Amino acid sequence: MNTGPYSEEKVQRYLEEYFIPVKSQCFWDRRTDLMKQFNVSWTPTLLVLDPSGAEHHRVVGFVPSDDFLGHLKLGQGKMHFDRFRFVEAMAEFQAVIDGHPTAGVVPEAIFLLGVAGYWKNHDATALRRAYDTLAAQHPQSEWARRAVPYAQIPL
Repeated sequence: MNTGPYSEEKVQRYLEEYFIPVKSQCFWDRRTDLMKQFNVSWTPTLLVLDPSGAEHHRVVGFVPSDDFLGHLKLGQGKMHFDRFRFVEAMAEFQAVIDGHPTAGVVPEAIFLLGVAGYWKNHDATALRRAYDTLAAQHPQSEWARRAVPYAQIPL
């Protein structure tokens, strides 16, 4: 992992602090066991796995450093979310929004922040706030379209 965003010091520090990076060569003419196990069909492929090996987030193809860090944090948030650890998930989703405001994953982080907020407190207004934010800041995103049903929730 010595090219693209992987070569940047801030990315390397973040990876070393929060992840156990594994690099594997890919051979398209004879797929490796890891390529088969994780269904890798293009490089680079980044997987965010939990200690049991369950996948929580996948990024295929090159992304710039800021987006890459956003993806890593989103993956951590999804891992917490999938374990019903909503406070930790919300902190990671907010870290994506605040720390990487131009990253492509921000709309998804806003959406998931709303969903995690709903699960944490069973308060549907978190979903409505997510919709309002997406409609105002990312109206053309897929995540704004997914949140349209939440527009009916009263504040």
